[in-house]
Amino acid sequence: MKILVTGGAGFIGSHLVDSFVEDSHDVVVLDDLSTGHQDNVHPKASLILGDIADENTVRQAMHGVEVVFHQAAHGSVLRSVLSPLTTDRANVHGTLTVLQAAVDAGVRRLVYASSSSVYGGAGPIPTPESTPAQPRSPYAVTKMAAEAYCRVFAELHPLETVALRYF
Repeated sequence: MKILVTGGAGFIGSHLVDSFVEDSHDVVVLDDLSTGHQDNVHPKASLILGDIADENTVRQAMHGVEVVFHQAAHGSVLRSVLSPLTTDRANVHGTLTVLQAAVDAGVRRLVYASSSSVYGGAGPIPTPESTPAQPRSPYAVTKMAAEAYCRVFAELHPLETVALRYF
């Protein structure tokens, strides 16, 4: 199976890539290396250097892909407070670009890396999904917005999506 991992040069993404390569999957990594490192990318994976908000780059990366693991994001709460537009461009516009390219390419499943920050830091751990969202930063708002896009795309298109709220 051909799998695309956005943010595949980062910590979580690179471990996913390693596991998929070890399971004999054809893996493509799309990363701008803004926080990840090229050395993290498995040598048997194909690396495309680029921005998830760039439609042409994302469409190129999506060619022949069956499943997408969308890990790429601007992940700093502090940076989102200082530069909310930059965070929105990556986390919302970038996710929307990935979703549209996935639909256009006939991808069947997308796994989205969300964040526990949507809960606002309150509540028990483990946190039930029924816990109300209370975002307290632009970063958390972008993660909620991207989750909503994933749900809507799954309702409107033949694309299964799931959001994982990492802690």
